[in-house]
Amino acid sequence: MAGLPSLRALYYFHQAAACNSFSLAAQKLNVTHSAISHQIRQLEAWMGKPLFLRINGGVRLTAQGETLLLSCHSAFGELTRICEHIRSDDVRRLRLSCAPSFLSQWLIPRLASFYARYPTTELQFLPLGDTDQLRNGDIDVLILSATAGHAQDIDVTLIEDDYIGPLCSPQLATIVAGHSDFFTLPLLHADTKRYAWAEWAAKSGVPGNFDAGRRFDNLTLGIQAARNGLGIIMAPRSLVTQELKNGTLVAPLGFELADRATWMMTIRRRQQEEEITQFRDWLRQAVRE
Repeated sequence: MAGLPSLRALYYFHQAAACNSFSLAAQKLNVTHSAISHQIRQLEAWMGKPLFLRINGGVRLTAQGETLLLSCHSAFGELTRICEHIRSDDVRRLRLSCAPSFLSQWLIPRLASFYARYPTTELQFLPLGDTDQLRNGDIDVLILSATAGHAQDIDVTLIEDDYIGPLCSPQLATIVAGHSDFFTLPLLHADTKRYAWAEWAAKSGVPGNFDAGRRFDNLTLGIQAARNGLGIIMAPRSLVTQELKNGTLVAPLGFELADRATWMMTIRRRQQEEEITQFRDWLRQAVRE
């Protein structure tokens, strides 16, 4: 195409820039290191300026390279999405990234109503990512617990404020309520929420040794351990509504409003796409129910 360099050169640049390595890009594309270097030299010649700095055997993007990488993220991400959409025929797929605890504790128990309303839309669940994955098209929707303030190219929808509090089995609840501190109580920790106890302590003013206790790989396991009487877990109220309702977990000290909230995020240029709009509308209603 007139006005554009080689598409292959752009694609090789995109992979090398994303990997920050010509060698890793070559392995990923199953080509030689020299093939990557040749395409990038051609691209730099076409641009008339360097895109990488060669330093101590490694590479680093120049300012122009950083600018081009952002554009490549957008262009190749959009191409990938459109090609997958065309190949999928009548089935619409929405790639959703969220924390495992949100998926298992909040989303999955409510999914039947989504599929009943939109039977031709298939949700694909991916590990928790970041906004860069929205930009490069790896995911369509990101659900994230975060503080306010987001980049201009990211569309955000507030799902709900986060309220956090200590949770335990009914058998432990009277013990927790009778303590004025948390120095000797059996605490549980989730590696995915490393600062949850410290955050709550700062809000509540309750003293204690908040580094002590048993640790679990993720919050879902910590919640399960708390249900079975192994200790006290710090968790958002939104993730334990069912347990609080059926009495398998108790919040003896109530909940504190956190400095963050749960957001649905998507890239701004896609915010009005049908599948994304449908999921946003359903999510808002599911929170109210």
